[in-house]
Amino acid sequence: MPKPEEERFEDGFNWRTVVGAFFVGLIMMPASIYLGMFSGGGIGGAAEWVTIIFFVELARRSVQALKKQEIIVLNYTAAGLAGGGMFSGFIWNQFLRQSREAAEFGVAQGMPTWAAPVADSVAIVGRQLWHHDWWPAIGLALLGSVLSRLNWIGMGYFLFRLTSDVERLPFPMVRIWAEGAMALAESPDRKDNWRWRVFSIGSMLGLGFAVIYIGIPAVTGQVLVKPFQLLPIPWLDLTVSGENLLPAAPLAISFEIGTIIWGMILPFWMVIGQFGMCILSSIIMNPILQRFGVFPTWQKGMSVLSTQFATNFDFYLSISAGVAFSVAVIGIWQLVKALRAKKPGPGEPPRKEITDIDILLGREGNMMVSGGGGSFKAPEGRGDFPIWVALGMWAIGTAGYVALCHWLVPRFPMALLIFFGFIWTPVTSYVSARMIGLTGNGVWFPYIREASFILSGYKGVDIWFAPIPLGDYGGVPSLFRMLHLTRTKFTSIIKAELLMFPISIVFSFVYWAFFWYLASIPSSAFPFIDKMWPFNAITTSLWMTATMEGRQWLLEALKPVWIGTGFIGGMATFGMLSVMKWPIFLFYGAISGIGAMPNGPLLLFIGALLSKLYFQPRFGAERWIMYAPVLAAGFACGGGLVAMLAAGLTMATGSVVTKPF
Repeated sequence: MPKPEEERFEDGFNWRTVVGAFFVGLIMMPASIYLGMFSGGGIGGAAEWVTIIFFVELARRSVQALKKQEIIVLNYTAAGLAGGGMFSGFIWNQFLRQSREAAEFGVAQGMPTWAAPVADSVAIVGRQLWHHDWWPAIGLALLGSVLSRLNWIGMGYFLFRLTSDVERLPFPMVRIWAEGAMALAESPDRKDNWRWRVFSIGSMLGLGFAVIYIGIPAVTGQVLVKPFQLLPIPWLDLTVSGENLLPAAPLAISFEIGTIIWGMILPFWMVIGQFGMCILSSIIMNPILQRFGVFPTWQKGMSVLSTQFATNFDFYLSISAGVAFSVAVIGIWQLVKALRAKKPGPGEPPRKEITDIDILLGREGNMMVSGGGGSFKAPEGRGDFPIWVALGMWAIGTAGYVALCHWLVPRFPMALLIFFGFIWTPVTSYVSARMIGLTGNGVWFPYIREASFILSGYKGVDIWFAPIPLGDYGGVPSLFRMLHLTRTKFTSIIKAELLMFPISIVFSFVYWAFFWYLASIPSSAFPFIDKMWPFNAITTSLWMTATMEGRQWLLEALKPVWIGTGFIGGMATFGMLSVMKWPIFLFYGAISGIGAMPNGPLLLFIGALLSKLYFQPRFGAERWIMYAPVLAAGFACGGGLVAMLAAGLTMATGSVVTKPF
């Protein structure tokens, strides 16, 4: 058997990829759209696994086996098509245009027609996505999709060559992404069938839960004005019930047990940090801060989402901004430290590299990574293309974004657009790519887009809808690294993208147009977004007021004292954990838990404890880490099957029945 690095690179794109793409677009995409609106979940993992298993079984019955390259490309294609596609943004924009929340802030009146038609247009009133009033928005979205692909492929490939081929960074989290798909290629005859057994257990769990959580509401929703829910979707709101004991605490319980399984997969200390900070800030500190008058916006009787908005407006938006700035500073410092780290000298033992197992088990604290010693010379047969072609693609895409944005919003400073596209984006993308290559975790530079809008002095809502040439392509090198490790030709992904582009556009348009025509979005037919979109509209509108005439709500919410407190607190916490040599993921988890609602972190915490205290001792830590992703994929698969049936039922009955939404 040749070693992995000695294997030939092979093309993973063939007729199976083409059939798989249509399979996902035709069957998986509507289920994903429906599930996202109904419960807030998605079937990305289910779509990938169902597609792969379907073709693995077809090949097995034909006395064949899928190559790992074919499985990787099928996995990539399914993941790219399983979402809602670009037309999901159009449905959000039509809601924002009509929402009471956006109207009260003055945002709805200032939205440009190239983002969404006017509220009294036939396209909006009649819920017709195919109406000619949508054509400007559709044209811009299509052009943006082309420019986006030029950008991420060009810059992402260049960053891969730089961080992987030249610097030889380890990319510790890449292997776990491909673990499940590679498992299917390793045992097509099921002699090593533990993966199938674990996957089947997960599928049955997901199927049973989804029947209760999604199936019953979906069926009853076809005959009742409001679906019947055995379990509240998306959560049970306890805020009003507990406001006397815990004032200003956003109390809610979620019943989405898939989150528990996800908690078994995430790095343990990240989950612990998130849950601990959530309880400390939202449950313990909020009542104390309320008694000191920190939350003047909060009033008794507010729901969990209203409470969340009030506490964010008065306090946590500023705290989070300060902490986010500290994360950016820490990321840059870690990058400089890594660049200055000396390589082992002659006779010195090599430093132990961080692996995905180390990170998931929280053992990465004191480890160093090796790197360097590579070159821009590409391996033979990998499907590489010249560096100048990659940079040319990125330059054309960026120039197109700059020109398009300047044409749509001519009064916005063009110098800022050029700075974003040609300076800020490549620099921050490299910083992020290098951090992902070293630790598996990128760097987030917070509120750059929002701050530039505010500090530019520009007045108007349209800039918030414009295609600003600001991006982070630091995650793309991981994709090319996975292709390299699985000996898959890079041209396979280029071919897959050329196939996915028209399929995604056509099916996304058809299904979003159909769902919207059947019922208003949001409405009681879709419980999750019926609750969440009005809240999101408030948050979105709050940001947009910063560039409007009149009262600027955002600037009132951002308080320099609390921003500074958050920054100092973030730096101090990171320093303390570093000195004590505690896992750094504890810090990153705590950041995500600041002021958060407890429903999600609680379920993740339960899953992490089950993994740490029961499953890892029972099966062994490293074996369970291999089991957990397969179990989660099976759970997503079972839930996805129910979602597909529910979506089909909704479309079938909606085609012949008019409902009073």
